[in-house]
Amino acid sequence: MAADDRNGTEGQAVGPRRVLFLCGRLEPNAACRATVALTRQLRRFGYDTVLVARSGSIGQVYPNNPVADDPDNPPVWLSRALGHNLRGYMSLDRLVKRTSEFDPDLIHAQGWELAHLAARLVRRVRKPYVLSIGDLVDPGRSVSQSRRFLRGVTAASEAIRVDLVNRHHIPRDLIRVVPGGVDASMYPTREPGMTDSAVPVIGMIGRLVASQGQEQFLGMAHLLSVRGRRGLYVISGEGPDRKLLKNLITDLNLTAQVTLVRHPVDQIQVLRALDVLVVPSLREALGLPIMEAMTCGIPVVAASAGGVFSLVENEKTGLLVAKNDPDALAGAVERLLDDREGAARLARRARKRVANHFNIEEAARQMIEVYNGSTRTAAEASTVLSSR
Repeated sequence: MAADDRNGTEGQAVGPRRVLFLCGRLEPNAACRATVALTRQLRRFGYDTVLVARSGSIGQVYPNNPVADDPDNPPVWLSRALGHNLRGYMSLDRLVKRTSEFDPDLIHAQGWELAHLAARLVRRVRKPYVLSIGDLVDPGRSVSQSRRFLRGVTAASEAIRVDLVNRHHIPRDLIRVVPGGVDASMYPTREPGMTDSAVPVIGMIGRLVASQGQEQFLGMAHLLSVRGRRGLYVISGEGPDRKLLKNLITDLNLTAQVTLVRHPVDQIQVLRALDVLVVPSLREALGLPIMEAMTCGIPVVAASAGGVFSLVENEKTGLLVAKNDPDALAGAVERLLDDREGAARLARRARKRVANHFNIEEAARQMIEVYNGSTRTAAEASTVLSSR
C-alpha cells in the first residue's frame, strides 16, 4: 500500500513525512511506551521516524513482549547529548551530523526536560521542531524555546496547557492539547474488575515526589489496615522521596503490607498484579498509567486533580474523591472491594472509553495535524512567539 494511502489523514494537506524524535531513557514505563507507540503508528501511516534516546532499547520498553523485532519499530540512536556519557554514544556534534544526514522534515522533542537540547539541536541543523509536554513542569524549572524554529507545542491535558501559558508564558494559540494514546494490542487482557486473589493488591504508579501523593496513599493504607481490611499495597516509582517514604512505611507499621518497587521495572507487570489502581496525585497532568490501567481492565480510584477529569468520569469510568484526603481514598477503595460487580462495570466502561477516545491511531492522527500545521513559515511562528 502506498504511503499516502496509509496516513489516515484523508482531506489533509501532506506535511512533514520524516520525523526525528528526541526522548530520554528507554525504560518500561508509560511515558516511553506512549512515545514508542506513536513512532510505530506513524510508520504504519507511512512516515519515516527515528528515535534518539539517552539509553535503552525498544525491547526494554516492552520487556515481556516480542516487539523488539517488529518491522514497525523505528531505528534507535543513542546519544550522550541527552545526558549519557558512555563510550560509543553520540556527542552533540555527532548527533548534529547524523541528523543532517537523515535530513528530517521535523524534530519532535518528548518532554520539557529535553526542551533545552532540542533548542540547541534545531539551531545547529536549522530544522523546525515540535515540543510535546506530557507532565506538569517541576517548580523552579523552565521550558527553553528557539523562537525561530519552534512550530508548535502539544500538551497532554488542558491542565498542562494552562500551566505552560501561565507559568512559562508560551502563547496559548501555539499549544494544542493532544492527550496521547494507548496501543491496546501491547497490553495483557483480562476480565474487567478484580482478580481472584484472596488478598487484594492495591497500587499506585508515579514519580516519588510529594505532588504524586504517595504520603496520601500510605495514609489510606494505614486506615484500611486499622479497619481490619486485608490488603497488599504497591508503590512503583523512583524519585527523591524514596527514603522519606521508607521511613513513613516503618512509622505506620506497614512494612509487611507495602512494597516499594524500584525502577526500572516493567509497569505492565505491576498493573497485571493490581486489583485497584489508586491515583492520589495532588496535581495530576493526565495520567498515562490511568490509561494503561483502564486498558488492562483495572478499576481506578483517583483524586480530583488536573487532567484526571479527562479520563475518569465519577461513577461511570472510576471513582473520584477529594485530593489530599486519605480517608476518602480508603472509603472509595472499600466500596470497590465490597462491590465487585460494580467495580467490574466501572472497569468495563473505562476500557471502552480509552478504546474509543485514547487509542494510538487517533493520537497519531492528531499529531499529524500538528505536524501539518508546522509547515507555516518561520516568520509566522516567530510572530506568535514574539507577541508574548
